[in-house]
Amino acid sequence: MGTRKSLASKSMSRVVGPVLLAGALTVAHQALAQEACPLAPGVAPLPDPRVTALQVENGSASLKDFALAVRDQNSEASRLATSLEQVAYFGCVIRQEGTPYRSGSTYMVTLTPDGRVLVHAKDMSLSGRQLNPLIYGQILVALGVSPADLANLASPDPGTAAQAGAAVFQTLLQEPDAPFDATNPIPGVRPGIPGASGHAAAYISASFRVPLVMLLGFDLDESHLIREVIDYGNPAVTARDVVDHETLKAFVTEAGNFVLTLLESGDPAASSKARIALRDSNGPWRHGSVYLYVLDRVSNIILFHGAFPDRFELRPLVADIRDAVTGELVLPQVLAAAASSPEGGFVEYFFDDPSDDSDSAEIPKLGYAREFINSYRRPDGTSVPVHLVVGSGYYGTAPEGGPTMTSGCSDRSIAASAVRTQSDIQAFVEC
Repeated sequence: MGTRKSLASKSMSRVVGPVLLAGALTVAHQALAQEACPLAPGVAPLPDPRVTALQVENGSASLKDFALAVRDQNSEASRLATSLEQVAYFGCVIRQEGTPYRSGSTYMVTLTPDGRVLVHAKDMSLSGRQLNPLIYGQILVALGVSPADLANLASPDPGTAAQAGAAVFQTLLQEPDAPFDATNPIPGVRPGIPGASGHAAAYISASFRVPLVMLLGFDLDESHLIREVIDYGNPAVTARDVVDHETLKAFVTEAGNFVLTLLESGDPAASSKARIALRDSNGPWRHGSVYLYVLDRVSNIILFHGAFPDRFELRPLVADIRDAVTGELVLPQVLAAAASSPEGGFVEYFFDDPSDDSDSAEIPKLGYAREFINSYRRPDGTSVPVHLVVGSGYYGTAPEGGPTMTSGCSDRSIAASAVRTQSDIQAFVEC
């Protein structure tokens, strides 16, 4: 596949990217879907901030008041997040509509120091994307970054760019906050950018050990992001080609190798670029109901979900994702299939088809999952384990004689009855 157009500068990525990549592989921060947020054993409830999103919406509090209250709460939540379950719970609450953290157009967008969307409380499909540098430049200047350092980020001299990136990093470490407005044009510098205003606040994340930039009151959407030059790879079997066991297995294998190649490339934005490539419906990795998901077995987090990012992305593996017919948890079956052999294994379950709004549970999904193990080497010489499970699947068709899925295994067809037992599924997988 080809590459995609980009306007992004890489200088800040060189400064902070390796730290963030290492952190992203070991902990998920602020990132659960908009569903109930149950308290797991040992998890403490998240206290309400002293100023809520609803107060901003009804005019009884300012964005600055809310930003400072949330920043304080985020810093405390990050400090207390000593377990995966606690981190996941914090993230769930922050993304819940109607909670003190999100109401109407008031919600959080968290950026990495180099201006990438880390968490978007309203639309997780935008995670990994790069904010328009003209907007992010305005935000950085508002937060106290000098125009000279901002200009030097784009310097062709690597030393100058790196020094400017370090200066920006040091400014953000001071945890400044300020309103920003890029809606008015600056002659000779940039046009006015509709909707690009709000309040920014930096805070130091104990999880990532770097400053993050929190945006509030900014209804950030696709128009505020850029398209980057990303190598999507050139798989021999694409999502469009997946029609049976053989093509599904080949597709997942190539996807896993693609992700590992990106992570091994030394590109500090590798994990973000992988998300972008795997999510693009015009690329080789997603087509109709065929999409990919990536699970991290080190942190036990769903790192990526190609079809339902708001529902599942960055949720813990114990998430309540159940077979629509049997009621059994899906993820344990996926993990068992992945661990069944060095080349992974197949699994069948009933699950929502993202390409069909009228789908039912009559047609099962044939899935395939495989483990990919490697490590990422930090700049200080230490290594972070990379233990991923990559999976995908496809749906069969329902002929007139009753819903069946051709398994491609000795020309068998498996009837999809209203109730399917675990033994039925096992027999299918072992065929």
